[in-house]
Amino acid sequence: MAASLGVHKSTASRLAGVLERAGLLTRSGRRFRLGLEVIRLGTLAMRSMDFIASMQPAMEKLSQQTGETVNLAVPDGQHVLNVAEVPSTFILNSSGGWIGRRTTPHAVANGKVLMAYGALGVPEHLERYTPQTITSPDALSAELKTIRLNGYATAVAELEEGLVAVASPVLDGSGSCVAALSVSGPAFRMPPESLDRLGRLCAEA
Repeated sequence: MAASLGVHKSTASRLAGVLERAGLLTRSGRRFRLGLEVIRLGTLAMRSMDFIASMQPAMEKLSQQTGETVNLAVPDGQHVLNVAEVPSTFILNSSGGWIGRRTTPHAVANGKVLMAYGALGVPEHLERYTPQTITSPDALSAELKTIRLNGYATAVAELEEGLVAVASPVLDGSGSCVAALSVSGPAFRMPPESLDRLGRLCAEA
C-alpha cells in the first residue's frame, strides 16, 4: 500500500488503521481486505439510483426476448461501471460478477454508447485486449459516429475472445445519456447476422 500511495510505510499503516476503525478495511492475519462497511455503502449507493428500479421491467423483458444477459451500466470517471444485471436463461452465459465491475469504454458496447452520446470521454490510451480491440483513435471516432446513426453499439470479441455484446443509450427527460443498456452472450449464440435485431431490441427497451 505504501508503494501504491507513494508514502512511507508508517504513514500507510496509520491510514490503514483509520480505515479499519471505520470498517472500510478488516485485518486478516497480516493482510487487509475490504470491510463490511464497503458493502453497506455500496448498498446505499445502489438504492439511491432510482433509475435502476425503473429500468428493471425493461431489462427483464429484454432478457426474456433474447435469453441473454442484460446489463445496465453508468459512467464512472473514465470507466464504465455495471450497476444492474438480469442473468441469461442459458446455462452457458456471460452473467455473474458484472455488477460492480469497471471496464474501459472503448472495448465494450456499453462504453462505446456512453462515449458516442457524450456521457464519457474517449480514453487517451486505447489498450488492446484482443486482436479485435479498437486501438486507433480514427477508427474509434468513425465507429462512434455509426453508433449515433444506428442507435446502438456492438462489441465483438473486443474485451474477451468469444464475448459479444450490443448496447443502446438510456436517456433522461432532457435527452442526455445517463446509462447504457446491453445484451451480452457467447459468439455462437450472437452471430454477426443477429446483432442488428438485438441492437434494435435493446434500443426499443
